[in-house]
This record gives sequence, C-alpha cells and structure tokens, in this order.
Amino acid sequence: MTTTDSLQLTEHEILALLAFNDGESTALTREIFRLTPQADNEQLTKAGMTTLLVRGLAELSDSDLVLKGPTEFIAAVMATAGDWLEIALVTPERNHVMFAVASAGGAFVANANGNGTHGFTPLKNDRPVLKFGLDAAAHYLGDSGLEPDGSGSPGRRPVAAQIKHHGLGVQSKTANLMVDESGTWQLATGDGDQLAKREVDGSVALELFEEALELDHDTTGSE
Repeated sequence: MTTTDSLQLTEHEILALLAFNDGESTALTREIFRLTPQADNEQLTKAGMTTLLVRGLAELSDSDLVLKGPTEFIAAVMATAGDWLEIALVTPERNHVMFAVASAGGAFVANANGNGTHGFTPLKNDRPVLKFGLDAAAHYLGDSGLEPDGSGSPGRRPVAAQIKHHGLGVQSKTANLMVDESGTWQLATGDGDQLAKREVDGSVALELFEEALELDHDTTGSE
C-alpha cells in the first residue's frame, strides 16, 4: 500500500466534508478525527464549505455545493468506511499522529500537523489498511537502533507505536508496542482503552502487535 499526492485540509473543511453524508461510517469518522463536539456548529461547517469553494475544491451547481476531485474522493471514503486506524508514533524527538480510513472504494491517511490542519494522502487499496499502520510502526520502532534479536546500537529510546483499530459494529482493539531506554520490548494490549502491559521478545514483538489489533467480527460495540 503506497501513497501518492497529499492535500492539506483544515478542521473546518473536514467538518464540511463530513456534513455531505449521514450514517454510521460518517459518525465514526467524525469521532476519530475528534470533531464530534463541533458537528452541530453550522458556522464552522459553512466556513469550511466557503474555503473549499474558494480553493477550487468544490463548485456551485444550481445553488448546491458540489465537491470536486480529491475532496469528492475523501468524502466518499468517509461516508462508506468500514475500517479505521488511529496511529501515534512517539520518539524522544517528536510525536507523529495520523488517521487511516478505508472503504471498499478507496482509502486515505490523514497526518495531523498540530496546527488544526491535516495532510490527506490516498492509499492504494491493495491490502488491509492495518498493514499500512503496522508498516509505519515497524519503521519507527526500527529507529530505536535495535534488531529484533536485541542487537544493534541504542539509537533513539524510548520509542513507541500505538494503534487503535476500529470497525463497524465491532469492539475496537488497541495495542502499544514500546522499546524502552534499556532496549526491552513491552507490549500493552486490550479492548478500547483498557490495556494490559507485558514484556515480549523482540523477535516476535511485531507479530504479537499485529495479532492484538485483529478485530473480532463476532462481537459488537465500538469505543
């Protein structure tokens, strides 16, 4: 799963895109982007629609606002999504937060820039979106300087990757994999935000991380 061009959108513009469609997928996408409290703020939504129009990302057709190009794609994925990831990657130097959203018709990742904007990048929908999150986690954890067998230089520690995996009508799963200052691998897993931590062997840490994030489709509820 690889990426192509990126599009910067403000939170107001994201609210506007979410306002084009109702439904469970839209509601969960809004919640993951932490925009549920602003959902009923018509002024913010109208402001987002105005800037989409000014930026050429939407147009008027018989007094109706119609999305164009990348925003049409993003809104469609949000409205039909069935798979979501909240990803947090942490090193001593920086934190990197992003959200991945996938539907049968496409997928994207939104990088949080920390200034009220997100960079949206489409993903090739050729494998489960969870693999994208796992690849990103493996890259950051590899920067710790340790090989899975524990060899290597100290690098940047502690380093951690946390993923929360959501699906429609199923309990979300959360896992946090960390390499601490001493080079020890620690895995915290659980449903929702209730996590239990244990020390794991680095040679199987990423495999256990993936297993902990697989959704149970025979259970219901999402947190």
